[in-house]
Amino acid sequence: MNRLLSVAGSLCLALGLAACGVQDGEGGDRYLPADQRVRSLTLPFDEYTLSPFQMRTLDYAEDLLVRDCMRRHGMDWQVLPAPEEEGTDPAHRRRYGVIEMEVARQYGYGAPPGAADEVLVEETRQERLTLLATEHRAAHGSEGETGCLEEAAGDITAGVPDMDYDLLNSYIHASFETSRSAPPVVDAFSAWSACMAERGLDYPTPPEAWAEERWAEGEDDPSTQEREVATADVACKEDASVVEVWREAEAAEQEDLIEEHPRDFALFAQVRDVQLETARTVLERFGS
Repeated sequence: MNRLLSVAGSLCLALGLAACGVQDGEGGDRYLPADQRVRSLTLPFDEYTLSPFQMRTLDYAEDLLVRDCMRRHGMDWQVLPAPEEEGTDPAHRRRYGVIEMEVARQYGYGAPPGAADEVLVEETRQERLTLLATEHRAAHGSEGETGCLEEAAGDITAGVPDMDYDLLNSYIHASFETSRSAPPVVDAFSAWSACMAERGLDYPTPPEAWAEERWAEGEDDPSTQEREVATADVACKEDASVVEVWREAEAAEQEDLIEEHPRDFALFAQVRDVQLETARTVLERFGS
């Protein structure tokens, strides 16, 4: 797997993939928490999708249900670590490319390692590949019998209305792509490009800088050149107010989509609310 985290990764929010932000097995002390400016980035669709922290909370609640089932079979189950909001990347940390100077300095266009608990999540999942035969049957089921994983998945989704996640993803993608051609964003990109040119770098738009194939070629630490381009990118984004302008344009696109498709978004909100209420109920029942 290459080091780069594509903006397309933001679509995993809609699909509920809690581990999208974990890029390698290191993490822990190398984790760089997002600053408050990044955490304050919000978009209208946030009210209709689960944040990374909420997705991890839902996964944690489901895992508590698995543990309860396994204990009924006389076995234990190592539960995923309880998520911590400060240790979970905010939804839009990478939506507009690299926007944090320290991330650019250390990792170029690559995503920084996950927090310690995110790494533990991956380690726990890997350890489950070596369950004893009896534990494996209880967890995964056998012919004619439902396993604890399937039972928990059914319980956590009970009462959740059916929805078209591809449709939600199409709206997320459309708002992002359409916002790129909004006149204020085009102007901000031009100012950013001029700023980059002053540093001897020729890129018409920020996506063309972060999408360079050479940045994705290796799996090791980023090159000095990649870090230099990334830090210039961040500096010029700040100089041209790219993130603020782009977020505002995308927010307007999202508001238009919400207004144009009220029934779709009412369903998206309902699904989100039911999922969060289910998670709260499980956590209240089983605690940590």
